[in-house]
Amino acid sequence: MIDNKYTSTIKKTPYKYFIAKKIAKLINNKLDRTEVYHECFDNNLVEIDSPQRRREVTNVIYDRLVLLDKYLLSEFINADVVTSKFILVYATAKNDQLFFEFLFEVYREALLNEKKYISLDDFDLFFESKKEISEKINSWSHHTIDQLAKGYRNILVDSGLGYRERRNIVVNNVMVHPDVIKHIKMIKDEVYLKAILGV
Repeated sequence: MIDNKYTSTIKKTPYKYFIAKKIAKLINNKLDRTEVYHECFDNNLVEIDSPQRRREVTNVIYDRLVLLDKYLLSEFINADVVTSKFILVYATAKNDQLFFEFLFEVYREALLNEKKYISLDDFDLFFESKKEISEKINSWSHHTIDQLAKGYRNILVDSGLGYRERRNIVVNNVMVHPDVIKHIKMIKDEVYLKAILGV
């Protein structure tokens, strides 16, 4: 069995767009991790009552956003909502190998094929296939897998990449600003464009 750096972080912190915007502004203002942590945890910029939850969310969102270069961080803060939300999905996929594989193998297929939706069975089949190649994923409980699938569905809906219809997620072709697409190609991250936009 092979075992990439798979995590189940998304089950607790799926998307958090508005919190991510706050943290992005701190990073953009040149605050380092300690200073960001101080603002978010000590001063509760993220407005989360539970200290443990505040710590988790701050750390996970920070780890996603620091993967963005200066241009993409600025675009995440300032671009139109569709483009901004796309950038956060891109950052999340860069930070989470399993989520990236889901986008590439399941979401992209739904975008490119006539089906245009992801069913609960599609989620189950994806995680079952990953259990076969990863001892780590195979060791996760049914509850963890279920919460992870729920987290993925929430990301798709919250980001505008999909919407709920009965028990399915219908996928959307989103219109991302061409300059952002061009930049991602320039930095050799086209695989994420393929995964998220189906290009």
